[in-house]
Amino acid sequence: IAIVTGSNTGLGFETAKALAEKEAKVILACRNLQKAEVAKNDIIQAVPNADIDIIQIDLSKLSSVRQFAKDFLAQYNQLDLLINNAGVMMPPYSKTEDGFELQMGANHFGHFLLTGLLLDTMLATPNSRIVALSSIAHKRGEIQFEDLHWEKKYKKMPAYAQSKLANLMFALELNRRLKTKEGHSCIAVAAHPGVSNTELARHFPKLLVWVL
Repeated sequence: IAIVTGSNTGLGFETAKALAEKEAKVILACRNLQKAEVAKNDIIQAVPNADIDIIQIDLSKLSSVRQFAKDFLAQYNQLDLLINNAGVMMPPYSKTEDGFELQMGANHFGHFLLTGLLLDTMLATPNSRIVALSSIAHKRGEIQFEDLHWEKKYKKMPAYAQSKLANLMFALELNRRLKTKEGHSCIAVAAHPGVSNTELARHFPKLLVWVL
């Protein structure tokens, strides 16, 4: 059983499709249910025996993350793969309803809470794995503890890099802590997926997208 956040498009969609091909039960964890239904149908078209479920989640709203966990745990008692893929990149400045800068809120804090809410189930599932989609952009990142949510002066790329550094730090520290707990085989890992032509670049200048 696998959860892939942001799986209606881009890397998340391809990940979900690949897992379906490997006969995993895949939960598409998406904000937009209409787009999730289209993605589900596209996967089933490519993989006729795919086992796909949809549960709504908005990673930028902690209330939605809590509801997702509640809905998932009401239906499932195991979780083999949690792939924290969903994210936003370089949007105009905005805050989530919880007061976080959007990139930090959706990319990091939403997944941080989701992982925490599902962790007990994963610890009880043999060989489970938590995957954080970070980015090589983390190398440009710095956690701005004095202005975590860019209220003084917003810079799109540094804010994105901060969120990706947070993803990576979380995966590394979570895995360190998991190693200290006995009686489970869960691990946490992180991945840089490379420069990919996905909707994540919707806020990029068009020329830059073409060059990349």
